[in-house]
Amino acid sequence: MLLLAYCAGLRRSEVARLDLGDVDLQGGTITIRQTKFYKTRILPLPDTVMAELRAYIDVRRRAGAPQDPRSGLFWHEQRSGRYTKQAVAWLLVDVIRRAGLKPPQGRTGPRLHDLRHSMVVNRILEWYRTGINPQDRLPFLATYLGHRDINSTLVYITVTQDLLHYANERFRMVGAPCLSMEREVQT
Repeated sequence: MLLLAYCAGLRRSEVARLDLGDVDLQGGTITIRQTKFYKTRILPLPDTVMAELRAYIDVRRRAGAPQDPRSGLFWHEQRSGRYTKQAVAWLLVDVIRRAGLKPPQGRTGPRLHDLRHSMVVNRILEWYRTGINPQDRLPFLATYLGHRDINSTLVYITVTQDLLHYANERFRMVGAPCLSMEREVQT
């Protein structure tokens, strides 16, 4: 759950609604059905995440979980066999607490939704590192996250030291020469 929530930037309700049939192990994708704004999207995932999903699905099968494609991906034996979004939130916050990233009690420390913010920032950092202009990719990121437009995605860009560094370097290389050309024209 934690891996998917972070790597795919999923909302807790999206994690809770995932069905076994939403995972395409051959294609390396998951389908997020009818989420916020009633959108369905198919998300490619890295091979490392797909390997973890394969291992989880195998363990799930050996534990006797239903193999119906409409059964909950994250299965348990009680009630409907599907975790609610509240249970997903509780489980993931418990993992974050056990990792020492959040105090044992209270609301301080990282929130579950912060995984989406981290995913966005790390994706943008990766684009900077590989020489890709993040501005060109924001519409794709917005679609990946299930947003209507990039304005909703911009809210997730938390300013970090690394992000400031890469943005500054990009400005130095692209924007600063434009300013010096403008000065030359004015003189």
